[in-house]
Amino acid sequence: MDKREMMEISLKQQKVISDPLRSRIIAMLHEKPMTPKQTSEQLGKNAGTIYYHIQQLFKHDILEIDHIETNKGVVEKYYRSKAVLFRGPEDQEGVPNHVEASRAHVLLSEELLSELNNEVRELLYKYGNLSFKEGTGGTSEQKPYVVDFQVTKYEDKEEE
Repeated sequence: MDKREMMEISLKQQKVISDPLRSRIIAMLHEKPMTPKQTSEQLGKNAGTIYYHIQQLFKHDILEIDHIETNKGVVEKYYRSKAVLFRGPEDQEGVPNHVEASRAHVLLSEELLSELNNEVRELLYKYGNLSFKEGTGGTSEQKPYVVDFQVTKYEDKEEE
């Protein structure tokens, strides 16, 4: 699967990846295959906790085993995420005139959130300008769209 290709997932898989820590694990393991121990060291988290999350992601077909090494008699499995972009059933239907959607569960500082908002505004401005230029001299037919950008604070519904 290409690095930016969207992976179609089920509602169950969508629930499994919705935890921000799991999203971070997915992103890390997409950049470089690692063992659960290596992943826990990179994240500064308990190895047992990370192993559990990796097993859940593997069980639900979000991660795959990249390769296996034996080190001093210990079998080490290196996991890789199949994608970092996902499209679940709720992203595909139920909204009239829905065309496209993307969603990511990420951990952000206030500074990164502000940077993200600024970059999205610049991107919307850029495409507004490109649309104007295309519309005043282009041969492609333009159709009206509304592009929404929304950041929602994650709340684990199971903990409520």
